[in-house]
Amino acid sequence: MANDTRSKQTLTPSALLSLQKVITEQKQKLAAQLAEASFKPSVGAAELRSAVQALKRLGDGPRAHTLMLSSHQQKLHGNMQGLRPSGTSHGVAYSAALSQLVFSTMAQATSDSLSLFDDEPSYTSELVTWAVNQTENFAHLIKRYVIASPAASGCLRPVAESVHISLGHCSLLEARGLALSPVLLKNFKPCVEQALYANIKRIEQCTAALAAADDWSLTYPPIGSRSLGTSSLAGVITSQPKLSSSAHKFNTMVQVINFAL
Repeated sequence: MANDTRSKQTLTPSALLSLQKVITEQKQKLAAQLAEASFKPSVGAAELRSAVQALKRLGDGPRAHTLMLSSHQQKLHGNMQGLRPSGTSHGVAYSAALSQLVFSTMAQATSDSLSLFDDEPSYTSELVTWAVNQTENFAHLIKRYVIASPAASGCLRPVAESVHISLGHCSLLEARGLALSPVLLKNFKPCVEQALYANIKRIEQCTAALAAADDWSLTYPPIGSRSLGTSSLAGVITSQPKLSSSAHKFNTMVQVINFAL
């Protein structure tokens, strides 16, 4: 019996506990090394996925998922350093470049999360929270560098164009289950309303001044310098009502707002 025990080399309870402690410490050390390596700028997408999968196999799924999102965020912030708003005239271009970068990064993070962690509720919840935070940060940058100043001065077009571009990129994430448009609308609504109200106020003031000087003779709207045949000209004229000069100018100002929106 003693010989059988020696041949099997069974571990005593204390030795087993010591072995388990060593294994746990080594797993923690390896996990820390994987996490540290994943944040290096030189780490590519494939290497990041491998590190995340390794962490998950080590039994640290929550840390692996957080690491994946943090790595995407770090790379996003690094890429954003190359985008600098260069004045109001280039604000729409900045909006387009930034929104494409932000929402494409979020799309990749979403794809990685779903492929590596399926749709487990705890990971999905963390992904949604992370995506909302990134969207909030993006909206803050657009407001600060692009639309706040034009909105305050009543320049509706750059505000509307920037919001439209942002919503367009954001909507591409809906197919992946992330509906973030309400987050953007909540943040952009005050600026859009400010620009719109400033335009309406300007129209009111201009209309009052024009009406005061109007002779109230009714005419068809001016055709402009377009070359039209006799039949075409007649068709345009008959399709438009006769209005006073101030009314025609009022319609023109309203059309400018509609075009911007």
